[in-house]
Amino acid sequence: MKFTLLEPGKYYHIYNRAKNGDPLFENEEAFRFFMKLYKSHIAPIAETYAYCLLHDHLHLLIRIKDDAEGSLFKPFAILFNSYTSGYNRHNGKEGRIFKFKLKRIEIRSLPNFREMIRYVNQNPWRHGVTDHPGSYRFSSFRSTITNGPTIIAKDKIMRQFGSSENLEASLLNQVDESKIKLLLLEE
Repeated sequence: MKFTLLEPGKYYHIYNRAKNGDPLFENEEAFRFFMKLYKSHIAPIAETYAYCLLHDHLHLLIRIKDDAEGSLFKPFAILFNSYTSGYNRHNGKEGRIFKFKLKRIEIRSLPNFREMIRYVNQNPWRHGVTDHPGSYRFSSFRSTITNGPTIIAKDKIMRQFGSSENLEASLLNQVDESKIKLLLLEE
């Protein structure tokens, strides 16, 4: 599938990984710092449907807002550059930490969109980081099924799955990756 520019009203799977296998997130403070920057730079231009931050890579499932204008790459560049600056300052390092500027692929169908919500939320489970996706703190799993306010577009997700019971059961039913292979971007 061809990589596309970011456009208003479209859904994307965004992916990035650490260059050279180095860690992106060394501790809880780093995860929180990234999410603070994400809320500041990406939330104004995009709805968030799922996210997962792992030690060496990250996944974001977003929809660019209809009213988003200008260079839609710029907020992502600011996010990754700001995180890199903070990471380097904190760790006494220099240079790039992300392998890609912005690796993304458009999600063009509702069945694929639903599968990608499941895939991103199951990522810590798939990588053996946790025995249950709900116990991992740096993914959207808990934010998706909670009643409290979060950055996740929960009402829109709920409409895709019908009920909170269906949503939670679906999030725990392992994804068949062969169905979404072209959307997976991982290397």
